[in-house]
Amino acid sequence: MSYREILPSDALRPWVECFWKREDELPGSEVRVLPDGCADVIFDLSSGNGLVVGTMTKPLLYQPRGRSQLIGVRFRPGRAAAFLRIPLADITDARVPLGEVWKGFTRELFDVAEMEAELLRRLDPDRDRRIDHAIARLVSSGGKARVDAVAEEAGLSRQHLARQFLHHVGVSPKTFARVVRFRNVIETLPSRDEVDWADVALEHGYYDQSHLISDFRELGGVTPSSFHFSNR
Repeated sequence: MSYREILPSDALRPWVECFWKREDELPGSEVRVLPDGCADVIFDLSSGNGLVVGTMTKPLLYQPRGRSQLIGVRFRPGRAAAFLRIPLADITDARVPLGEVWKGFTRELFDVAEMEAELLRRLDPDRDRRIDHAIARLVSSGGKARVDAVAEEAGLSRQHLARQFLHHVGVSPKTFARVVRFRNVIETLPSRDEVDWADVALEHGYYDQSHLISDFRELGGVTPSSFHFSNR
């Protein structure tokens, strides 16, 4: 298996986190894809099929079954709706054929340059900057910022913020904050063999260790210790 990421052009960088390519030559072990607050569009270069993967609130298990070539675009949190032009809540935790979302999509092979051109053609940049502020605030806080405070800073009611998150992000602000916090724990785990999970929970804004374990089980499908051991 090989995997690599490609930075988007300057025009797409505010909207797209990266393009990525994955190639599998032989059947492999099960791959666990964890929630990251983003939506992806994926093309299978072998078949020409396109797929939209909505924002995830649980792990996606993928089993490589032989030779395949995938190329995808990972949108930044809250930015996919500007290209897909549907409420992201409609596809949360779903994998949908791209033709059901992008009218006029034809089965053809894509490379990054073709994908960039297609994305720029479909981009509708009209958006509420207050939502961008709220997303950025939750990300910068590591998911620890209170939703009420984020809504107030953005100049929105909590109810309006929740509706806008469902449209642009696909999940509520509270769920998005949980995913951000979960990812932050994963990305900042110490590399040492032993981890004091009570300290980790406190550092990342969990009520206690049991709260951390509960989020790991729901969002990752594993316990923190199992995840850490398998990724050392």
